[in-house]
Amino acid sequence: MPTYLERLTWQNFRRLVPRTYPVAIIPIGTVEAHGVCAIGTDNLIPADLAAEIADELKAVICPPIPYGLVKGLAGYPGSIPVSDATFTAYVTEVLTELARRGFERIIVLNGHGGNTSALKNAAYAAHDLTRKKYIVLDWWYLAEDVCREVYGQAGGHAGCDENGYILALDPAMVKPEDYSDDLVFLVSPAVAPYPYPGPVLIYKDGEGAPDFDREKAVRYRRGAIDKVREYLLMVLDRWNKIEAVE
Repeated sequence: MPTYLERLTWQNFRRLVPRTYPVAIIPIGTVEAHGVCAIGTDNLIPADLAAEIADELKAVICPPIPYGLVKGLAGYPGSIPVSDATFTAYVTEVLTELARRGFERIIVLNGHGGNTSALKNAAYAAHDLTRKKYIVLDWWYLAEDVCREVYGQAGGHAGCDENGYILALDPAMVKPEDYSDDLVFLVSPAVAPYPYPGPVLIYKDGEGAPDFDREKAVRYRRGAIDKVREYLLMVLDRWNKIEAVE
């Protein structure tokens, strides 16, 4: 059963960190339009991943940071952006304090591509201050092979991968009756429209649109969880081996 930071007393925290739990996982996402699935998709997925993998990583799950950087979809109803400066400064302080309170390794499970650059900067700044070990993980990149295996194509924003993960979690959060091909927009590096003329973003022509098959969705979610777990176990093991010879 996962251990959540916010459910511990301060006495239990002192007993458990870092002796029993040297690792912290913090899910970070944002709130923005996601085609025909929940606007909290970027928070829901990393939170679910954390719950599935925390025990094997000897990790405590930290309260998530739910608001992030939203630009191309900021004009859609329900999207809630914060500024780059606010987000980066806040995340840097949180990551720094997690280390100062005893965690030896801090895993950032990122659910939103727009956050990636800022999260890397924040993690490096916190590492530079504390010399603890940090990793920023974009889960969908690790699951690219799974997406191709299950759906036969690349994913996209609110596409077959994200839409499928949410469909596996809770079909009530996906509304296929609201879907039409007009919602799909092929992103090009040549242009930057604000807002994007479609809340389903694909990055390869003809690939990535949502698929509403629940059986595929369940397979995709399980495969994505396995990929993230395996990668993080590998990183933690290598960090341990490096420390053993220092």
